[in-house]
Amino acid sequence: MSSPVHYVTLTAPDGEIIGYVWADATVVDLVHRSAGSSGAYEAGTEWYRRAHDAHKRGLAPLGVLTMLSREPGVGPVTEAPDVAAIEELARVVTPDDDRRLLNQLDRDNADAWRELADAFDALTDEDRDIKWGGGQKLADGVYHVAFPLYGEPLERAVQALSRVGAVTPEHRWIDSPMPQPASDGRLSAADAVRAATAIVRGERFSDGTIARAVQNGLLDAVAESLRAWYAQQPPVGGAPPAPGNMCRFCGGSPAVDVTFRAHRGLVILMGFKKTDGPMCMTCGLAVYRAYTTHTLCQGWWSPLSLFIFAPLTLVRNVLAVRGVKRLPAPGPGTLGPRYDPGVPVHRRPRAYVALVPVLWVLFMIVTGLSGGA
Repeated sequence: MSSPVHYVTLTAPDGEIIGYVWADATVVDLVHRSAGSSGAYEAGTEWYRRAHDAHKRGLAPLGVLTMLSREPGVGPVTEAPDVAAIEELARVVTPDDDRRLLNQLDRDNADAWRELADAFDALTDEDRDIKWGGGQKLADGVYHVAFPLYGEPLERAVQALSRVGAVTPEHRWIDSPMPQPASDGRLSAADAVRAATAIVRGERFSDGTIARAVQNGLLDAVAESLRAWYAQQPPVGGAPPAPGNMCRFCGGSPAVDVTFRAHRGLVILMGFKKTDGPMCMTCGLAVYRAYTTHTLCQGWWSPLSLFIFAPLTLVRNVLAVRGVKRLPAPGPGTLGPRYDPGVPVHRRPRAYVALVPVLWVLFMIVTGLSGGA
């Protein structure tokens, strides 16, 4: 019979749920969100390392969760009936997950989309009838592993998927189920990206992944779904604005290309976070304030962080936010809800943790000058 467990939810500064650290009476572990971004996966691995290290030092599992819950971006300690319930949470795919994959598609590269259409239209039944080589016993008694023989037309079609951006490291295909077409034979555009990534990258690990996708119709469904999505995109110069002028979070405009950074300095290790792309005034301020507050609170606790990385990060954010603040209020969003900027940085108590290292440096300077007098 399963026993109740406790967990905390890990959230990135941009609002993406990273995963869930859970604990029972003896174990501390992490469940990644399989649909999460590559950056979220890396951040989750770092959180797990911290939790594991705290447990190894003798902190009880529930104490580890309590410790983490005090960190920015970590939710309160919550009870779940069992680990399966947490794994079910981690399988949820959000609109933001779909949006992130669609942003990988190069919608402005008309030549690549034309090549995709031409390559799949040119495929014949003979091209789809994939033969296999190898598989026989050689004279020395060694078996030659079987491998698929893909013709040039099929290779061209597969390469076209990469050219339009449908094969992306932003989809962690190994940890995710293979999408399946609906009853009408179509996939959503985001699922088409997931399937394209799993098919093309899966071939490197398991010969015949592409062959199976050809035989069961999944590869054709991927191409048809992507082409249908592209046909619905507005022409360059039309409305809504092109991606470069549209906020990556809410889809509102005007937006400006900007990069915000966060830094965390530990005694030995350091952490760096960066979010870039077009942002409207509202979403840009939200990211700026979250990342700057995080740096002011946690960016000082190593020598290099204190004197180099934290100050540099803060200065770069202040310079970057100028472009955001010059923007007018954004128009209606087309991708989803707009982030709430919250209160300014100077009204956030956590930002004043930075006074500790500042006062310490001033104390050391005064002490040094007094001693040399």
